[in-house]
Amino acid sequence: MKKYLLSISLGVFIASLSFTASAQRFVSEVFPSASVTSNVVYGNNFTIFPSGVPTAQDLRMDVYEPSGMADPMTERPLILYFHTGSFIPAVANQNPTGGKTDSATVEMCKQFAKRGYVAAAVAYRQGWVPTDPDQDVRTGTLLQAVYRAIQDAKACIRYFRENAMNGGNTYKVDTNTIILVGQGTGGYIALATATLNRVAEIQLTKFLSQSNNPTYGFQIGQPYVNQAALGDFEGFGGFPNLNNPNNSPGHSTAVSFAVNMGGALGDSSWLEAGDVPMVAFHVTNDPFAPFGDGPVFVPTQPPQFVVDVSGSQTVITKANLLGNNDCFRSAGFTDPYTMVANGINGGEDGLFPLLRPVPPGAPGEAGPWEWYDSTALTVYAQAIGLSASAGTAAYMNGLATNPDMSKAKALAYIDTIQNYLNPRIAYCLALPTGLNQVQAVNRSMTVFPNPSASSFTVSIQDKTAKIEMLSLHDITGRTVWTDMNWSNTYKTYERGNLTGGIYILRVQTPEGAVSRRIVLN
Repeated sequence: MKKYLLSISLGVFIASLSFTASAQRFVSEVFPSASVTSNVVYGNNFTIFPSGVPTAQDLRMDVYEPSGMADPMTERPLILYFHTGSFIPAVANQNPTGGKTDSATVEMCKQFAKRGYVAAAVAYRQGWVPTDPDQDVRTGTLLQAVYRAIQDAKACIRYFRENAMNGGNTYKVDTNTIILVGQGTGGYIALATATLNRVAEIQLTKFLSQSNNPTYGFQIGQPYVNQAALGDFEGFGGFPNLNNPNNSPGHSTAVSFAVNMGGALGDSSWLEAGDVPMVAFHVTNDPFAPFGDGPVFVPTQPPQFVVDVSGSQTVITKANLLGNNDCFRSAGFTDPYTMVANGINGGEDGLFPLLRPVPPGAPGEAGPWEWYDSTALTVYAQAIGLSASAGTAAYMNGLATNPDMSKAKALAYIDTIQNYLNPRIAYCLALPTGLNQVQAVNRSMTVFPNPSASSFTVSIQDKTAKIEMLSLHDITGRTVWTDMNWSNTYKTYERGNLTGGIYILRVQTPEGAVSRRIVLN
């Protein structure tokens, strides 16, 4: 949602607010800056891009860490961030994004790091045949690309666990707390890595080849993904010229949380009770990945149908039904970002639909969190052996489904994503923010009668709460009284000479503050 929708006037903001967190690690930016270590090799495996011939390739990532002041934590939660791009590099895919240094990817990782996470922008193997006139080839080669990326994601998870155990924990990572975040194409990777774990799940009818094609290893009636050739879900086994099984073996690939910004899940049946909590952000008219159930199109020119999938609405609705998101649904968040989402998500906490107008001449809008520069794209195009005009064409293709693209717009969406997402991660994973304690006060606090003609009573039934101060503010934000002597579970306050109107009661704890609106008649 654009930032101007959330940057409302002070009076309306205070009047609508019932929970306010002070600067808290993982929820707010508490570090001045983020440092990055680029092109860290986390594995090696066979890619088919660009030649079509399997060739060994180093798998690389950029690792972002909090910087600018000393960090007291010696083990920090880890974000693995997967970029977009339709499994083909930027410009070569006829679009302006497609790598780990895309503007949105870098910005998201920096913001995670400044909140106290370690964030890795993970590159993964690319390559498939999006323009083949045979749908079987398009579908099969894309599903194989997704599968290779899942193996790479798991190799990256194992790399960090191996480094923590035997490599000195270079990046001070808490390997028990790993969160997957995927943007666009990366959303498919994050969701699939978190859910796909049974052979039967890749044997659904839509994942079976309709033809024999030895070039791509297809056999009619058999899965496009042949695990005997490509290796298993973890990246072990397979033919020695198609898969390298030696990427940090011997470690778990379990994760704690999954997030998608666009993208989709291969099939809703992959999602089962006990899977990790999930949060999703999705433009409802996204032309490339459905908001609910429907076809996925890759953003080539023209877009090509690939396969039917389950989008964010379906995924979060089912995750909630299964109880997988109960850890944050029970929190009772009432911040402005949550209130905006709740007004449009049909009651499905964890789902943030993004309502955007349909661009003229396009079927919908995609990637409002992205921004790019036409000059940089022409330079990049020539650097990878394409013409400058290819960079210009990629830029224009991006504008077709994001016509008001700008850095300011992108940062507004990123702001919303970060502020909606991080409290849920912190609450579910019990990160040391104090957020759980503040929410406990929020749940146990009542003010009555409200509205009131004279006195009102404040009740806080959480006896473990450490209340530092209560204060009452008028609608302009002016403090009209303070009370630093809270010592019970309830207390009655007289109206005195206060004029009628709306007031805000603020209860300050060491971890943050809780607020309530009070109406004096």
